Amino acid sequence: MATSRRAVRLLAPVALLSFALPLVSGPRAATAQEPGHSLGTGIHVQSYSFDEALGTDVANLTLLPVAYTLPLGGRVSVDLYGAYALGSVEKEGVEYTLQGPVDTRLRASVRLAPWAALTAAVNLPTGQSTHSAEEAAVASVLSTDLLGFREATWGTGSSVTTGLALARQAGEWGVGVAGSYRLANGFEPREGQDLTYEPGDEIRVRVAVDRNVGEAGTFTAGLTVQSFARDEYDGRNLFQAGNRFRGDVSYAFRTGRSTWALYATDVWREEGDRFLYYQGDPGAEPDSTLVVGSQNLLMAGLNGSIPLGSQVRLRPSLDVRYQSRDAGTGEGWLVGGGAEVPFRTGSSFALTPRGRVSWGQLQSGGGEKESLWGVEVGLMIRWEGR
Repeated sequence: MATSRRAVRLLAPVALLSFALPLVSGPRAATAQEPGHSLGTGIHVQSYSFDEALGTDVANLTLLPVAYTLPLGGRVSVDLYGAYALGSVEKEGVEYTLQGPVDTRLRASVRLAPWAALTAAVNLPTGQSTHSAEEAAVASVLSTDLLGFREATWGTGSSVTTGLALARQAGEWGVGVAGSYRLANGFEPREGQDLTYEPGDEIRVRVAVDRNVGEAGTFTAGLTVQSFARDEYDGRNLFQAGNRFRGDVSYAFRTGRSTWALYATDVWREEGDRFLYYQGDPGAEPDSTLVVGSQNLLMAGLNGSIPLGSQVRLRPSLDVRYQSRDAGTGEGWLVGGGAEVPFRTGSSFALTPRGRVSWGQLQSGGGEKESLWGVEVGLMIRWEGR
């Protein structure tokens, strides 16, 4: 079968399904260009204020990211990402902080053919993976999926991920399939305790399709499945995470000089098993098993790109998120809207100021839905060379 432009277009998101650098997120209405030699940095600030009944008054994150892309010839490219992060949580008038560099992520991609790409990535443990009780409290709040903080744990130890992606044409459809395997090393998560936590290895498979709709539209859909080996702590099986499924659809279209994208994503986590030990030597079978409930996160939204001149575009966005959990506590919804305005200052430099506000509710331990609101502001600076 001949490879089409639509099939090739699937390679980038499918090949990078495990390794995307978090300077930007969410579907884009604009068509991606061939990557060049580029350096990006900036500042991103997220802040949420919570109702008193939720137990946390305020949660903040300030992130200073740096990302560099270096193409090596026409087939190979290397990406490097790092960041300095400052997180804080205020509870009953007491502030807890977690700060420092996060793990560094290095990725190399090789285009084997117009329809195939091989990717290898390394997570370098430059971040703080060992936390005090106060720092763990910050990481716990910032890791809430519904809130979408861009960093949560700072460090997760070293890991290596390899992936292969293929894309071909099947009639009017472009079809892409990819798989990756992540091998993780252990780290010591608790300050003052010489105990090693080893995350389970991960297998991830994704299938995606797309096709043109009319003269100005593109439909894309994908399904991702993740499977995990058991996590271990102090040499014992600690947790068996359930499989995770992610389905996503999007429709991008053009109206005049503007482009828009409608999208929806659903992430389902199956029940997991928490293994409990009351007696026995390390490595023995668990004395009992506690079932950890499933959870589901649904996201839908609209974003666009509107030209305001030859060098400036307005990119508005509106989205809604809903999270449900078997346990009930922590489930809720969030509605947010914002915009970014990328513009060029010369042929090589681009600035992108951005802002967002959000409002929602979370279920407290008492079973009541309590309010929260948030604000995000940021500025990204990007230099590009050819």
